[in-house]
Amino acid sequence: MNPNESWVDDWKIGLSPAKEDEIGRELLDIFRRFWQWADLDNKSKTTQQRYGSALHALGGWAVENAIEDDEPINAHLQLLEATAGGEGPLIYQGREEWQRELDTVCRKLHRFLASSC
Repeated sequence: MNPNESWVDDWKIGLSPAKEDEIGRELLDIFRRFWQWADLDNKSKTTQQRYGSALHALGGWAVENAIEDDEPINAHLQLLEATAGGEGPLIYQGREEWQRELDTVCRKLHRFLASSC
């Protein structure tokens, strides 16, 4: 489940279509570069599925946060801040195993984002 165009549509919530599309495409670009950087195409299908699911969920969270914020959003900085504490944002409340997987992916994503500033 590598990052693909359908994700941008999945993340849309309908409150600000143009802004949702813009931030969604920025996120998709970041996630695609991260996928290459982490060499995920050469990892097991299970690993690809875990990373894909975590990135997809993180993208949905990021789009929703961008829409709630009146200020212009830079997707790179938003993700960098959201992953800075050694874990990701709380997305899977009540699903500890899923949240741990998200946190693991967010730690690696943070290393990528910090190295590409």
